[in-house]
Amino acid sequence: MSRVRWYIGWGEKYDELKLISLTPGSFYTEPAGVAHFVATPDGEAIVQVTGTGPTKADYVDPAHAPKKQ
Repeated sequence: MSRVRWYIGWGEKYDELKLISLTPGSFYTEPAGVAHFVATPDGEAIVQVTGTGPTKADYVDPAHAPKKQ
């Protein structure tokens, strides 16, 4: 099993300097209403997302939103 890291940063614009590296088994919280961004430059990562709803995703740049089929 590879040890790919998940990187998270907070803000409305992607900034590599703000990324925090999370190793396998790590966890973090996302404050409500705060924009964030993620990266996996080492390759694909498997991530478990757990939360208490309701929840929604608002994209700072609508072009990054998944396309509806």
